[in-house]
Amino acid sequence: MTFGTDSIVKLEPDDDISTIQHRLSWLGRGRVVLVIPWDMRFLSSGLDFNLLRREADRHQLEIAIVSTDPERRGLARGCGFPAFGADSAAQRTKVWRNYSGSRYTPGRADPPPRFWWDEDVALKPRRVRSRPRWLGGIRFSIHFIIFMLVLAILATSAYAIVPNGMVTLIPAGKEFQIIVPVSVDPDIETIDHTARVIPAKRLGVYVAGTAEIETTGTMSVIAGRAVGDVLFTNLLVQNYVVPRGTVVRTSSTSYPVRFRTTADVAIPAGGQASAPIEALAEGGGNVGAYQINRVEGVSVSAVRVINPNPTSGAEANDARVVTHADYERVRNLLMRQLLDQAYTGEFAEYLEPTEILLRQSLTIESAPKESYNRFVTEQADTVGLEMQLLVSGLAVDVDNAEAVAYVNLSRSLPPGYSLVDTHFELGEVAEEAIGPGQFTFFVTVRGYAAIGLDADAALDMVRGQPPDYAREQLMAEFPLAQEPQLVLWPLWPERLKWLERFPFLPLRIKVQILPQEQAAEQDLSESEQNAAFAP
Repeated sequence: MTFGTDSIVKLEPDDDISTIQHRLSWLGRGRVVLVIPWDMRFLSSGLDFNLLRREADRHQLEIAIVSTDPERRGLARGCGFPAFGADSAAQRTKVWRNYSGSRYTPGRADPPPRFWWDEDVALKPRRVRSRPRWLGGIRFSIHFIIFMLVLAILATSAYAIVPNGMVTLIPAGKEFQIIVPVSVDPDIETIDHTARVIPAKRLGVYVAGTAEIETTGTMSVIAGRAVGDVLFTNLLVQNYVVPRGTVVRTSSTSYPVRFRTTADVAIPAGGQASAPIEALAEGGGNVGAYQINRVEGVSVSAVRVINPNPTSGAEANDARVVTHADYERVRNLLMRQLLDQAYTGEFAEYLEPTEILLRQSLTIESAPKESYNRFVTEQADTVGLEMQLLVSGLAVDVDNAEAVAYVNLSRSLPPGYSLVDTHFELGEVAEEAIGPGQFTFFVTVRGYAAIGLDADAALDMVRGQPPDYAREQLMAEFPLAQEPQLVLWPLWPERLKWLERFPFLPLRIKVQILPQEQAAEQDLSESEQNAAFAP
């Protein structure tokens, strides 16, 4: 806000020197009235007014202070600023007194003053003193010594870290073998090593299939169609033709036997004619003479019929029929097939990798579907069955069975012996109940037991030692069946054999304890072992 040639700048309580510098930079040369609020923290000390005076000189401004605080006005006058109680008083005053700085003269174009931090700094290179030549030789020698020390440290570290070593110990011992009966109980959750009982879980699956067998029953049945001749009598006064396929039958039995003519027959008026016939049904139709006396169809009112001779051709033969025994055979066969199918197929997806299913534990819980394709006494060469079963079985963890066998073998070893290697073989399920569980099967465990060897102690003996000395120490301290096999990498030439020794770091040494049989299987020459052990 500007009145004439005076500019009035009203400050805020939070303004500081940076804010005032920014606001003054936007004003032109002339007189400026700074209105200071009562609660403003800045411009409350002599240092603050000195900073303000420096900015006024820099921008060629004549500044007057307006404040209602008499102490602040006194402080401003002490620092060379004219001070007023109101901005109107400052505007009415033509000449501001009490200002000790350089006054502004209209039309004067002097440049603003330069402070010490605005002055140009003349940078000159520092004088370097020439060094004597012998100092450069010393410096090279120090660098060379440091390089050799680093090289020696790296070589020593590589000599201690890079080599690999392997020690194979074959303890003196022998093989033991026992057969352990292991019982299965689905009602327990943990292994009972004393009773040799392991837990089991029951699984259930649905399995379906079909089977067909040949029938074994026989019975006498009539086979073939009976044939013969009948005599028709024309009741009309004109000729009549009995068409082929006309049905005639008996009337003397509860179930009439029907026949049909096999040719057209022309009968003169009031006369008679013979016609060939055959039985309608297969497996019957042998009737005596004068038994056929009925005509069916449109010819019933035109002719009469009689058979002067008996019919023949349907003979009794033995035929295969379905019996109850066939039902039982096909049912038992299909059940066995479905149990095998469930054992090898459906249960597999529910078993863990270490689990097996006991074949003898399979139980048929129910048969939701059972359908035969033939009836009992029905004449047929085969009979089939379609069935669906709900089958359950017990699954056991092989690791649990091996753990029981391992504990029993360990307890049967002589004092001082410990198992080094074991092999397990699962046997058959016992047919009789010989254990505390629902089922019992046998586990054969073979193990190689030797006097206990401390692998950590062996590692401490060979660490950092030459191979010959390490071999002597191992044979003196441990009961071994044969000399220990020592493998080192890298291989040193003959002139540097004195460098050949085991690593100092335990992590670079491997100690393995093998039974005699396994050591014989892995028996390699020293060169082959070094080649196989090299990284």
